[in-house]
Amino acid sequence: MDEVVKKVAALGLPGVILVITIATTGLTGAAAIIAALAFLGGPAGMLGGIAILGLTSLISNALAKVILESFLISIYSQRRQTEPHTKLLKEIDFLLLFDLNLKERLKATVKTYTVNIAKEVMVILENVPGMTRAHHRDFISSHPIMRLRDGTVVRTWKNPVGVDHVFLGDRNDRMIYGGFVGWIHSEGLQQALTRIRRDFT
Repeated sequence: MDEVVKKVAALGLPGVILVITIATTGLTGAAAIIAALAFLGGPAGMLGGIAILGLTSLISNALAKVILESFLISIYSQRRQTEPHTKLLKEIDFLLLFDLNLKERLKATVKTYTVNIAKEVMVILENVPGMTRAHHRDFISSHPIMRLRDGTVVRTWKNPVGVDHVFLGDRNDRMIYGGFVGWIHSEGLQQALTRIRRDFT
């Protein structure tokens, strides 16, 4: 079951729509696939949907074992770990579900992601080439540039000689991480900050 959830989650919205179509139309086999692909349309059309064919039997078996809600919650639980929450919430609004309460439960699943985001961001920053721990005295000189989903604030500062610093502050504006990189590694830090903004805000 977990393997099926991961494969459907990797497909994103098309996989979710295929699951819903198979579950709600009462169609099986080729009819369910054609209906789902026709619904998806898009630039890839049915040819793009052919890649989904291999998952049809897995999805059918999984749906026979669990109800649609559990299956969708499992998919979104997997996807919320790697995709922006705002994207997933908009996607859930787009889904054609007859049970509006199911949409709310799916949204709650996305919103209750409890992984420690600050720790994940620290790992990303620690992996920037040349990253060196910064002194806490420089934290007060930094300026907020973004707030993460868990309330952690990312702050930056460039010292008088042009060395880039990055800090993480908790909800009470206390430093929980600080680091800096030399000039030659500034681009790596900027790339890490772009990734953090994309994945954790």
